[in-house]
Amino acid sequence: MNKKNNDFFFEHYEKNAVPSIFKEIFYIQEKNNFVNHNYNLEENLSVLNSVMFVPSYTIPKVDETIFNTKKVKHFFKGYAIELEDFNSVDDYLKFRFRKNSKSILKKVKRLEHCFHISYHFYFGKISKKDYNFFMSQLKEMIAKRFQQRGDVSQNLLNWEHYHKIFFNLINDKKASLFVIKNNDEPICISISNHFNGKMFSSVSSYNIDYGKFSLGNTEIYKKLEWCLKNNHNTYEMGMGDLSYKQEWSSNIYNFEHQIVYPKKSYFISLMAHLEFIKIYLKEAVYKLAYVRYKNFKSRFKKVNCFDEDYKIIENTTEDFKNVSKIDYNARENQYLRKAIFDFLYSNIEQEKDITVNQISKLEKTFIINGKFNSQTIQFN
Repeated sequence: MNKKNNDFFFEHYEKNAVPSIFKEIFYIQEKNNFVNHNYNLEENLSVLNSVMFVPSYTIPKVDETIFNTKKVKHFFKGYAIELEDFNSVDDYLKFRFRKNSKSILKKVKRLEHCFHISYHFYFGKISKKDYNFFMSQLKEMIAKRFQQRGDVSQNLLNWEHYHKIFFNLINDKKASLFVIKNNDEPICISISNHFNGKMFSSVSSYNIDYGKFSLGNTEIYKKLEWCLKNNHNTYEMGMGDLSYKQEWSSNIYNFEHQIVYPKKSYFISLMAHLEFIKIYLKEAVYKLAYVRYKNFKSRFKKVNCFDEDYKIIENTTEDFKNVSKIDYNARENQYLRKAIFDFLYSNIEQEKDITVNQISKLEKTFIINGKFNSQTIQFN
């Protein structure tokens, strides 16, 4: 007996395809059909198709005169933002966040006030030089972020695969690369897959020095803005019960595992029943074990702090005579950046107005001067 294992979600977004057993896909939100050009009846007449991670906002259609389908609900849920009924990203914010929508906009405006910010979308055209540069920056951001969290990044484990495929996908308009820059410095980078008017956020990260500014929210805001301007009706965030997904999503949906098999084959029907039992038991065990696993993992998870320990000295009016101006962007001084950017955020100052002086007589003590405020910080 032939058996085909398929990951519907993976094929849908990364391969821009649909498993060949399905004639078409009905999208519930948009109320329209996508005809599957990969449909192949002949190759599936003697095959058991085991298709995992079918999102519940889709209804894959088979020829019901020939095939039966058994379904098992997956434990993990998926998260998506449906944009079909909205004319602007601000309309969506008001719908989803109500009064709290102002806090999202405030973070975007604060970022743009404090720094010289620009937004760049690469969709259909990117040079190899730019691609390699942004991918190396993204890899570094992910590594630092996960070291800070004391966790392992699955994206880094699959990095060679991502680096290999996305250059062509971006140039073929099957993927995009989004960058937020402060002057010429990339501070947030995101790669997304595109299929049939849907954007799937695949890999993203940000510079942790800018942590106060909630770059993740700004990234989503700007990508939703792009989606609405470019006829994309869904921003898909995939599985994983992370807080930001729960906050942003208008559609928290289930995944199904679908087992499709020909009716006339008694042997394949028997194998399909056994496959159903195996998948059902696997999901039941996973559901029981997952919470215990998370609790066990959190007990041994070590959070690494990349920020130097420092204290703020309240009296910043004292006249320090022996001071020297420093470049906080120099490699040896970059440990200062997080404290300086926090100062910018809290005092609504602009980076272009900042000077930093080191006090000679006091070890690792610095004065941050803005246009309207100043602050003395001392590192341990």
